[in-house]
Amino acid sequence: MSRVSKKVLNRQIEEQMFETLWESVSQVKNKEDVKLFLGDLLSPVERIMVAKRLAIAVMLLKGHNYETIIDILRVSNETISKIALALRLNRGYKIAIDKIIRSEAGRQFWQDIENLLYRMSSPGKVFLPDEVVTYRLGHNKKKTLL
Repeated sequence: MSRVSKKVLNRQIEEQMFETLWESVSQVKNKEDVKLFLGDLLSPVERIMVAKRLAIAVMLLKGHNYETIIDILRVSNETISKIALALRLNRGYKIAIDKIIRSEAGRQFWQDIENLLYRMSSPGKVFLPDEVVTYRLGHNKKKTLL
């Protein structure tokens, strides 16, 4: 993330800033508004960093090992370790991830990641039809016309 100024902020002002941030985030309810808000609030690099941290947490909770996470997300061992520690000691990631995994978009995204990992596990699996991979992984994808 961006560097923070070394100038010490008044404690009361800092607390009020965080209260405003927490309140602002809690008031943004729909996906498009969240996208706009975070798009304005975070730089492109900060958005990528936050998204990768969340993806690391999800992958750890789904049982993926460090090597797999490093290969897919292009992150360091140290970054994964920090997220793993936060998962063990805190509840914030788990609250958000539970909601993500329950959503249809979240389920579909992680099924696609699992399909990719399955295909990468052996050269012979790369060109298997989607239906075969889906069946072997136990995913019940609904077919769409698109």
